[in-house]
Amino acid sequence: MSEFGDATVRPSIPRGGISLVPAAIGAIIVLIVLVGAVFWFIIRVEVRANEILVLVNKTGKNVPAELADEFGDQVVLYPELVKAIAARTGETEEEVRSGYKGIRYEKLKEGRYFPNPYSFKSVKMGAVNIDQNEMGVLIRRFGKPLPFPKTVATEPDERGPVKGNLMPGRHNVNLLAHDVQRFPSVQIPEGHVGVVTLLSGDDPQEKNTYTVAPGEKGVQQETLPPGLEYYNPYLQQIDLVDVRSHKYDMLGDGAIFFPSNDSFTIRIEGTIEWAIHPDRVAEVTVAYGDGEDILDKVILPNARSISRIQGSKLRAGEFISGKTRTAFQERLLEELKRECRLRGIVIKAALVRDILPPAEIAALISQREQADQEMDRSKNRMEEAKSEAKLVVQREMQEQNRYLGDARRQVVTVTKEAEQRKTVAVTKARRELEVAKLALEAAEKEASAIRSRGQAEGNVILFEYKAKAEPLAMAVEAFGDGVTYAQQFFFRRVAPSIRSIVSNTEGPFADTLKQLQTFENGTQQGGGQ
Repeated sequence: MSEFGDATVRPSIPRGGISLVPAAIGAIIVLIVLVGAVFWFIIRVEVRANEILVLVNKTGKNVPAELADEFGDQVVLYPELVKAIAARTGETEEEVRSGYKGIRYEKLKEGRYFPNPYSFKSVKMGAVNIDQNEMGVLIRRFGKPLPFPKTVATEPDERGPVKGNLMPGRHNVNLLAHDVQRFPSVQIPEGHVGVVTLLSGDDPQEKNTYTVAPGEKGVQQETLPPGLEYYNPYLQQIDLVDVRSHKYDMLGDGAIFFPSNDSFTIRIEGTIEWAIHPDRVAEVTVAYGDGEDILDKVILPNARSISRIQGSKLRAGEFISGKTRTAFQERLLEELKRECRLRGIVIKAALVRDILPPAEIAALISQREQADQEMDRSKNRMEEAKSEAKLVVQREMQEQNRYLGDARRQVVTVTKEAEQRKTVAVTKARRELEVAKLALEAAEKEASAIRSRGQAEGNVILFEYKAKAEPLAMAVEAFGDGVTYAQQFFFRRVAPSIRSIVSNTEGPFADTLKQLQTFENGTQQGGGQ
């Protein structure tokens, strides 16, 4: 227990101290909500589809006065101006874009942004949509004025219409810095071309010409083919020119009148078909103009001039004849083609429908023409009769030639047959002669063979005898002569037989010898008596 009795001692707390913390927290929450509400409902900028956002610097420095002479009074902070300020002041380009008053050149696309409303003014604008059959031209509101005689801005710091054009589709254009002008596209139909004239460009190098080189100011030689063309009317001008064939009828007051060689007035009615040469459309358009101008300045003056020159060479009566009219028409077409070709015009046809002489001589000329025609018909009938007679003669000659041909064919046939028989006989005789020659040659060869064989056999026999005679000759030569050799040979052959006979005591030879011996003995005795 305390000294104060049972009473519990508690610390003293100031009245209201417990509610300060929640109040502070609540205040902070309220502040956050207020700041969030400000950002969300006041500062927040929602850029929706097909929109862009452009910021305008409300605070900052003014463009330096020393740049006013060069750039003038500018309210758009475009890139060239930003670079010039940065170079003059030594600041960065980003510092210049955010630190100087004026319209920002940059565009912000779709999204959510929280620009400072004190420093910036937020301007939302719709994107520029160019339709399919039109084109847009961008007009700069900033930059330096265009120098004379330029009509379009070709440099990034020049004011005025910008070179080029906006094609169909969406384009995010800062409409605080630019204007957009819309123009319809040009449809070049079939049978036409577009002649282009450059309103801005380099000065032509070659003076006093109808057309200029590409890129030079003036009418371009190259034309545009049929199709849809998008162009900048501040830079170009497109004129449609019809290059199809055209017909002009010279009738009534448009007919051609000229004096004939005999001083009668002749009227010619006809039709001329023409067209512009495709490679010289621009030149012809500049030199003469459209189709009516081409007729009045080129075709009709030349047609009248050529008709007068050529027609004055003929008499009035000669224009009635079809041959004369045809010749006149050919000369007119040839001369008119040549003259118009030099001027870029193609003459496709020049038809003379009618050539009318004066009425006071038309009947006389017609009668004379009829008489001439009758004479021509008579001459034609005479020529036909002559032709018929010639035809009869030709038929008779053909018949005669046919008989002669038959006879000649028969003679030729007999001659051919005789020649064929002769050829066959000669061929047969030649064949037999060749056979006889072959037989003779074979006999000669066989006789030669027989002679060769006989000679060979004789030589063999001769050689054999020579072989046998040579030892005999050598033997005879050894004995000295033939008789000695013959005796020796005889004795050699006979000696054995004689020896046998002499030695044999029996036999006829022995008996003979005995008789001789007896005879000799008796003789000897008788003589001794």
